[in-house]
This record gives sequence, structure tokens and C-alpha cells, in this order.
Amino acid sequence: MTEGSYTSVSIEEIGISSSKQRVDNFLLGKFKDLPKSKIYSIIRKGEVRINGSRVKPHFKLSKGDKIRIPPLFINKHKPIQNFPEKVLVEEIKDRIIYEDDEILAIDKKHNLAVHGGSRVSIGLIEIVRNFGKDYREAQLIHRLDKATSGCIILAKNKQSTRLYNSFIRSNQIIKKYHCLVHGSWSKDLNNVKLPLQINKKRNLPKIIVSEDGKYSETNFRLIKFNDYYSLLECSLETGRTHQIRVHTSASGFPIVGDLKYSSIALNKEIERRMYLHCSSLEVTNKDLKITSKVPNSFFEAFED
Repeated sequence: MTEGSYTSVSIEEIGISSSKQRVDNFLLGKFKDLPKSKIYSIIRKGEVRINGSRVKPHFKLSKGDKIRIPPLFINKHKPIQNFPEKVLVEEIKDRIIYEDDEILAIDKKHNLAVHGGSRVSIGLIEIVRNFGKDYREAQLIHRLDKATSGCIILAKNKQSTRLYNSFIRSNQIIKKYHCLVHGSWSKDLNNVKLPLQINKKRNLPKIIVSEDGKYSETNFRLIKFNDYYSLLECSLETGRTHQIRVHTSASGFPIVGDLKYSSIALNKEIERRMYLHCSSLEVTNKDLKITSKVPNSFFEAFED
């Protein structure tokens, strides 16, 4: 039998610390033990109200807003010895590449979701919160797609979460990626500006290029190429969902192993994964640069 209890309906007033935060992120931070799918479900059904009105998940809170939170069933937190993925906890601990009093950075392996949800029972954030008592309040500062590997930063407490979220908003965290794409990349193609928007048709990719979309810009540097593949370094001027994946695909060079934005079959001799890796994160006002080595498999396409 699952241990837990129901909360009561509550009305909370938003303070300055939560001002400008998205309502979904506010609730995800407040109810860490709830699946992400449950949070989005109560928002979508209108059970969460801001000043008496229904809102979308991306609605940004303001100081003084009153948020209605419906009754929720909260499981009691289970200690690490009862955690079903204890082996995975130790594996992820071994992938820590930086840690201080505020944050830790992990070299995320590919095919690991950053959080659990309706299709994923457990993700990186749930694993980290089971490292021990000092990590119970850990929060994601940014996200990587499940299929993307590399650097990801997590804050260790609420104060650090607010601080690093402000760094994200003020563009003080610079991300660089490496990707392997199909085709021989044009040496002159060092910048792509294509507006992106969410696709509302279920039978097509999640993000599409559209004149009505948001301004999106990616810089590219060609590192290595042959007649079949190219290795690129990518830096983001904007941070849209799937930005690198869509910009490379729309330019005629889809990322190898990207099942959403490429129809090209993988070479059987290449590891089956999506070849996108976050290779560095630089926190400019902290003089901090965190790096992750590009996997050897990214270079196998160029071996004779």
C-alpha cells in the first residue's frame, strides 16, 4: 500500500522570490515528489488558477498573484535504501564533473531523461535527490533532451535555484554543443537564423520552421568532415526547444540518429544514439567553465 496523504485546497500569494517564474516550474519546485505529468494535468484541466483564471503552463507569475492549488496526493519520501534504482544512483554519482556549495554538474549519459513523467518512471533529478540529505532540494537549472548527452547543471537548494535561474534569464550561462550530422557541411554555413514554433499537428515533428515562429539563431563551426558526415561545434544565441536539431535538419544536414528530424538510416557500424552532446557550460560572472569530453563514437565516422 502506498503511503501518503492528501493536501487541502490552498490559496498562496506569490512573493518576490517567485516573481517572473513560470507556473509549471513553480509547481514542479514546490511538489518535488509529484510526477511531472500530474503537474501539467492539473494545469491543463484548470484545477490551478491564478487570480481566479485558468492559465497555460508557461504563464509567468507576478508578485501579489494569488494561486489556487487543488488537493494533491503526496507520497511520503522514501529513503535511499528503498529506492529501486540504487545501482543507478551510484553510477550517476560517478558522473559528477563539478560540485560546490551551490551546484553540481553531471555528465549525463544519452537515453536518460532529466525527470520522470508519464512515459518515464525515473529521471536524473529523482536520482540526484536520492544522493543523500544534502540533495533533497535539488532542481534542474536547464534541460537536455533524453537522447542528448553531456553537461547539465543542478542547483542544490532553493537559494541557488533562484540565483542560477537569474543567470539563465540574463544569458550568463553559455552552452556549447557538438553534433555529428549527415552530409558534407558547407564551410560557409557558420550561422543559421530560422524562426521556430511548436507544431500543433500531431503527425509532424514537435518543432517546425515558420515565419510566425520565434527568432532563433545558432552558430556553427565545422571541425571535421568527409563525404558522408560532418562534426560541428554549435553555440546558441537563443535557446528554443530542439533548436540545434531543427536548424541542422532544415539546412539539409540532420543530426545522425535523430529520429524526430531525420529519415536517414543509421550506418550499422555506428553506435545507435542521437549524436548531440553538450560539451561545455560557462558561467560568465562566476569565471566558471564546466566541460565534458565529446564521446569517442562521434569520431568513429571518420575512421578509415
